[in-house]
Amino acid sequence: MAEDTSARRRIARGPGSSGGFMSEDEQEKEARYDDEGKDVYSKQRFTTGRVHSGRIHKPYSPPPTSITEFIQQNSEHVPPAIYTLLSCWTRFHKIGLANMVVWDEAHFGKFGSHYLKREFYFDVHPPLGKMLVGLVGLLTGYDGGFEFKSGEVYPASVPYVAMRVLVAMYGVALVPLGWYTAVELGMSTWACHLVALMVLCDVAWLCISRFILLDSMLLFFTFTTVFFLTKFHNQQYHSFSFDWWMWLAMTGISIGCVTSVKWVGFFVTAVVGLYTIEDLWDKFGDLRMSTRDQLRHWGARVLCLIILPILVYMTTFKIHFLILNHTGPGDAQMSSLFQAHLVGNDFYKNPLEIAYGSKITLKSMGWGGGLLHSHVQTYPLGSGQQQVTCYHYKDENNEWIVLPTWEAPDYNPNNPLRLLMHGDVVRLQHGPTTRNLHTHPIPAPITKMNNEVSCYGNSSVGDVYDNWVVEIVDDMRQGKGAHVTRVHSLTSRLRFRHQTLGCYLRAANAVLPQWGFKQVEVSCVKENDPSDTHTYWNVESHWNDRRACRGVGGNFRF
Repeated sequence: MAEDTSARRRIARGPGSSGGFMSEDEQEKEARYDDEGKDVYSKQRFTTGRVHSGRIHKPYSPPPTSITEFIQQNSEHVPPAIYTLLSCWTRFHKIGLANMVVWDEAHFGKFGSHYLKREFYFDVHPPLGKMLVGLVGLLTGYDGGFEFKSGEVYPASVPYVAMRVLVAMYGVALVPLGWYTAVELGMSTWACHLVALMVLCDVAWLCISRFILLDSMLLFFTFTTVFFLTKFHNQQYHSFSFDWWMWLAMTGISIGCVTSVKWVGFFVTAVVGLYTIEDLWDKFGDLRMSTRDQLRHWGARVLCLIILPILVYMTTFKIHFLILNHTGPGDAQMSSLFQAHLVGNDFYKNPLEIAYGSKITLKSMGWGGGLLHSHVQTYPLGSGQQQVTCYHYKDENNEWIVLPTWEAPDYNPNNPLRLLMHGDVVRLQHGPTTRNLHTHPIPAPITKMNNEVSCYGNSSVGDVYDNWVVEIVDDMRQGKGAHVTRVHSLTSRLRFRHQTLGCYLRAANAVLPQWGFKQVEVSCVKENDPSDTHTYWNVESHWNDRRACRGVGGNFRF
């Protein structure tokens, strides 16, 4: 029987096409042949219209005329809606039963308070999650006055239930995100139900969603990153379409958000990175793709998955610093010049030029540097003398008095004022204990190659190991060079060289054991490395009744 040439096979269109079936003629237009007439590729046809999903498009239904018809047309959304309601019940039920500060609410509730009071604080985590906690407090009418001490009962003035509910919303959203991600991954209906139930019933995720913590936000942005990545993956047959760009950009924004909550969000960033490497490798091996398209794909990934997340991350810090523009408990963690620009800071009262008899605090300018500090406790090894450390909080044990050496005439407050100059040899006396900053050829407790730094003697007892040579590195206002001779508070960078041993005072983030209260070790390094910023110091606070203050009222100005 002869073949009926008028008959045409109907072939289902591939993912990303406009829907329905292709005739054989249409299929032949899609095919590509080599010189011998062999079909070597059957490339998907790119559509010019806007594509809303990478899944096979279904014809649009007519507008519903009844509620029943509406439900039938949207029946695929009924299960995730039910799971979302169940998620609300599991996350919100008796959420205020524990009426006290639970676990890390002591930290993140306190950070939210700082945002409401606009007080600067310091923390190891990026700021986005804590800013969202502050926003939750603002929306619920909280004034930021509660200290969030661990185990303390919430007073009536703190709307802790409303704050927990708003934070728990991020946990509620995990369930529908899990469902729709499974749908985008092409899982079966039963698999989607299993994914939703696993997210709904996970006890750990449920618990951390019921308190004022960052973890529910971290998980939410982790889920959105995976969801947006799957949406983008399903647009691969429509490269550079509107939806393709949109989901790629949303993936990048979500990466920026998850890393702005906690750095552990880099793990989901690694997932996106591995997917992108595999995807670009496949495109690199596609001989049909032109070099121009290859470069466009690379440029799109760099723009949306590298530059855009960095911009989001930097924007959160910009907002963070704009809000926290008042002095607060985290000041000492930052540089002296940063602190000088905070509202309420008293550095404008600092006399400009340091003189003998001045009381000062010295700030280490190395990474993570603190204030030069001493306390009455002694070293349990080495010299057994009074400990000298770097401390990140302000108290009177950070205060030192600039005095002449033992060989020079005693300081007399009635004599003419003598300014501190480059090259001067001085003795630094600890204010509260009157002992002198001292070093000797004894190994430091942690960095054994350096000399131990201690406090020794008193106002009348000391030796040549108390003498330090002041070396000015540069000054932010005066510049560099030989013309920079006077030490200024805040702006002058200094090094202290021991007159006898030739070593330099250094604080390099080596942490002392518990007997040193986990504070930073201060030692005297034997190598003279002018580029070692851990040997750089600046005068932060300065008191001298015989010198005029830097300015009157307002903040520090250059």
